[in-house]
Amino acid sequence: MFMYASRMKTLKYPSNCHTHCYLDDGHESLESYVVQALKIGFTSIGFSCHTPLNSQNDEWRLQAEDYPVYIDEISRLKQKYSEKIEIYAGLEMDYLDDTGTLAGSEFADDLDYSIASVHGMFHKPTGTYLTIDGPVEEFEILLRDNFSGDIRQMVAYYYDLQKSLIRNYTFDVLAHCDLIKKRNTNNRFFDQNESWYQDLSLSMLDEAGKAGTRIEVNTGGLSRGATTEVYPNKLMLHKCAEMGLPLIISADAHNPEHLDYYYDEALREMNAAGCRNIQYLEKGTWRVLD
Repeated sequence: MFMYASRMKTLKYPSNCHTHCYLDDGHESLESYVVQALKIGFTSIGFSCHTPLNSQNDEWRLQAEDYPVYIDEISRLKQKYSEKIEIYAGLEMDYLDDTGTLAGSEFADDLDYSIASVHGMFHKPTGTYLTIDGPVEEFEILLRDNFSGDIRQMVAYYYDLQKSLIRNYTFDVLAHCDLIKKRNTNNRFFDQNESWYQDLSLSMLDEAGKAGTRIEVNTGGLSRGATTEVYPNKLMLHKCAEMGLPLIISADAHNPEHLDYYYDEALREMNAAGCRNIQYLEKGTWRVLD
């Protein structure tokens, strides 16, 4: 019997599987997140550093030489805290549009689960990937050079990338599936309420529905002050509920204090939208929250 059982009576959602640390763009040691998870009363925690990408030395990624350190440390923590909390090894993998590959898939044998995401797009003039959620200047360069300033074309391409990811790969969680809104403060580039945007975002969820893709409700944009709502937005949450898609809640935590940021509020929003298939990791499987 795990020692945390008595604390579960007051805990509404008991886990976070989207966690970054000092080895990528997060902060603090892996163990500091485990200690915080125990304080909160979590039953499990999963680590999900950004996958190494040999073709591009992004500072925000786990570096290839640090990958063994990452896996070994998770293994050590699993042993040390085995009587107190379940600990899982994961990666946040990136779908690469120029090759159609899911970077990080090569590490699958080492992992307990996988998170798949689209963070950027290939920029031909520089031969590098630029992010849609990093510096706004990178977003603007992609918009200008890849799409001739046509934001509808860029948004359509973003959601098409996720459709292709869903069709071609097997993974456990689709991360922040409307991340393209992150740098859209005050509707700088588009209005989520316009029908063309809604059609594109919901059509991606139709593809997810065919595959039964597990969708992440991510509070990280809120904790870091980048958004005023979770990923995905309320309309998309309602669509997920209509289709009965499996959902998880994650903090996309980049420091230990954010491990359960906005969890209660997110759960209320999901319940209000009619979401019932809310899942979390326990004993190595995805279980439905009671």
